[in-house]
Amino acid sequence: MIRKPISFPGYAPLTRALAAEVVQVASAYQSRVMIQRGQKIVNAKSMLGLLSLGADDQQGMLLVAEGVDEEAAVEAVLAVLA
Repeated sequence: MIRKPISFPGYAPLTRALAAEVVQVASAYQSRVMIQRGQKIVNAKSMLGLLSLGADDQQGMLLVAEGVDEEAAVEAVLAVLA
């Protein structure tokens, strides 16, 4: 399991366009890819899940991946958020 701190570009709230891009990239991998904000954990392959984060305050956000291609999945999602 890999856990990496993340933030959205410019520390701005997550837009629908960025959420769609994250979903598309994360869905290309077999691993479970999740984003954790506080006690809430959402599937990064779910547009509705990502938009439900309402991440105005991005402190403590983590990208969590677990599975056979977890390293590649994390790198790909981090590249989208860079």
